[in-house]
Amino acid sequence: MKKFLAFIGILILVVIVAVIVLGLIEPKDVTIQRNTMIKADKGYVFDQVSKFHNWPHWSPWFAADSTIKITYQGEDGQPGSSYHWVGDEKKTGEGDMRNTGVKDGEMDYLVSFIKPFKSEATGMLQTSDAGNGETKVTWTMHSHMNFPMNAMMAFMNMDKMVGKDFEHGLANLKAYAEANATGYVAIQDAQFPGHTYAGIRKTMPMSDMTKFFADSYGMLGKALNSQIAGPAAGLFYKWDTVAHQTDMAAVFPVMDTTKPVKGATFINVPASKAYMVEYTGGYSGSAKVHTALMKHVMEKNAKLSLVIEEYKVGPYQAQDSNKYVTDVYYLYQ
Repeated sequence: MKKFLAFIGILILVVIVAVIVLGLIEPKDVTIQRNTMIKADKGYVFDQVSKFHNWPHWSPWFAADSTIKITYQGEDGQPGSSYHWVGDEKKTGEGDMRNTGVKDGEMDYLVSFIKPFKSEATGMLQTSDAGNGETKVTWTMHSHMNFPMNAMMAFMNMDKMVGKDFEHGLANLKAYAEANATGYVAIQDAQFPGHTYAGIRKTMPMSDMTKFFADSYGMLGKALNSQIAGPAAGLFYKWDTVAHQTDMAAVFPVMDTTKPVKGATFINVPASKAYMVEYTGGYSGSAKVHTALMKHVMEKNAKLSLVIEEYKVGPYQAQDSNKYVTDVYYLYQ
């Protein structure tokens, strides 16, 4: 019995020494990183990785566990938003994923594992324009293990284990994005600076808009001349798809309102919060922009006050309508 106890004691001592030695040798920090190229708009791809409601489309862990249950918190896509998951303990366990920061195509995150064991890791998902219509996505995770727990690194290859999941997830993301990105509209949160316009306002059938614009801008251009302080714009107060009528104004921004303009009125539009899209292409193709912006306003429960189209590049600047550039603002309260 004494020999057996002595053997056990020596064995325990050897294990302790081995753990200490390995803890001194093995790294405390591990970084796992994978990337892929996706033939899709950067804005669309970033929406997929920065908004947790989109993660079921591509996350490797969602696909691995059909029992997983998700609870979301916060404004999706913004710092502080998060989701809590509970799934099969042998597959996904339980934990929290939190958005800790967003900047120029990058989302930082903190993932906290609760079950089957407690640990934390930080990381980021980055998107960048790679040219030729492609977006590069890089998925990174940093993990820290204190001494002597880092001795476990000698018996597991974290890069291989987690890296395999990252590769699977990025492959899912690539397949989903390339299949669904067509028609995507990139909506920005913006601050409309406010302008004073000189213009002509009229309620008319939608079919008369083209002629109204041409006649109005021709008259305003001659009357205003050097007073014009920016691109032509359209102000849309009402858009009635049932009666096919619109209440709108064709306008130019001006600096001087002391001189009256024959046939026109001055319209002041104060600075306002807005959702904005920079649209490139012919005017007939802008319907998708308005559809996306209206849907966005409704999803945000915002009160729409005015729709503005600024024609930065139009027929007078480019013969090819594919090169027209229009900034579309949905002002809201």
